[in-house]
Amino acid sequence: MDFNDLTQKFTEKVKKIGKDTAEEVQKLNKIRQLNGKVSDAKKQIENIYSEIGKKFYELHKDYIPEGFEELIQTINERQNEIEQLKEQLREVKGVVLCPGCNMEVSGDERFCPNCGSKMPEPVEVADAEDEASVVVDAEEVVSEAAEGAKDAAEEVKEAAEDAAEGAKEVVADAAGEVKDAAANAAEEVKETAEDVAEGAKDAAADAADSLRDTAEDLAGKAKEKAGEIAEGAKEVAEKAAEELMDAAENLKEDIKKMF
Repeated sequence: MDFNDLTQKFTEKVKKIGKDTAEEVQKLNKIRQLNGKVSDAKKQIENIYSEIGKKFYELHKDYIPEGFEELIQTINERQNEIEQLKEQLREVKGVVLCPGCNMEVSGDERFCPNCGSKMPEPVEVADAEDEASVVVDAEEVVSEAAEGAKDAAEEVKEAAEDAAEGAKEVVADAAGEVKDAAANAAEEVKETAEDVAEGAKDAAADAADSLRDTAEDLAGKAKEKAGEIAEGAKEVAEKAAEELMDAAENLKEDIKKMF
């Protein structure tokens, strides 16, 4: 293979590897974006499920459909319990609900400062034992609320940790794949470079052989030419010597004739 062909092949190989690596990174980024959209869609569905359940309850809480008795009954019991606990809290805080606007108003007020409705007469606590019971119940409500908040915070923390771990795994996988792609690209570049170097070495060796052969041919031709020139010179010299000898002989004869 010609050296220029090897160089062109090497360049094309490098370009292809760079293009493949860029496409792989874009693919991983697209996967991450699509996974995020899937997660968002799931959350939206969960919210819709919750809203459907709430509306279903509002529509059927008085006429419970078959198969939903236990669930709706449980919700009713929890709501009654919440109202009782709220009433106890209002007693502890010393406030009552306005019959007109449902706003909390101090028990000392005779009229609602929000809507002006007349407030009901305050109810006296029967004795200290009942008041203590209300305080204890209120403390239990506060304790339960704090415990619920703690549980909710723990669930949020776990969810955040799971999300962070998932994101960490996605990033680690993406980094690993990019690393592998880069390693493969580097290996291919190395192999191609070695091929080019070997091709260059072979081309140089071929060029050296060709130059040596050419030099030998030129030396042979020069030798032959030199031989031809020497032979021609020898012939010229012999002819010149013969002519000189003839001239000398003629000169000798002419001198004899003169004397």
